[in-house]
Amino acid sequence: MLTTRQKVLRRFWYATVKLDAIAAGPVPFRLMGEDIVIFAGIDGAPVALRDRCCHRTAKLSRGWVEDGQIVCGYHGWTYGSDGKLARIPQFEPDRKLPDHRVESFHC
Repeated sequence: MLTTRQKVLRRFWYATVKLDAIAAGPVPFRLMGEDIVIFAGIDGAPVALRDRCCHRTAKLSRGWVEDGQIVCGYHGWTYGSDGKLARIPQFEPDRKLPDHRVESFHC
């Protein structure tokens, strides 16, 4: 699509999905060549992240939302609304998490 080559167009707002659609869980969409997932955050506000887990590049949109965070359906890695890794289920609770994140987008 021609818009993907025009970087200036990435600075604008675009309508993507209806807010009531994200109440049921993560919703994938593609915008300007980017795979993005949108879901309801902790306060119900929309959250948009790149639709790829940084562990095995699985689609986050195939996972679920738990306490306003998105959980990857492949291995359960959990990401906060800022895209920062919040939980690895295989780690002990007191173990420090690696500083991984997926790209987040303003909503």
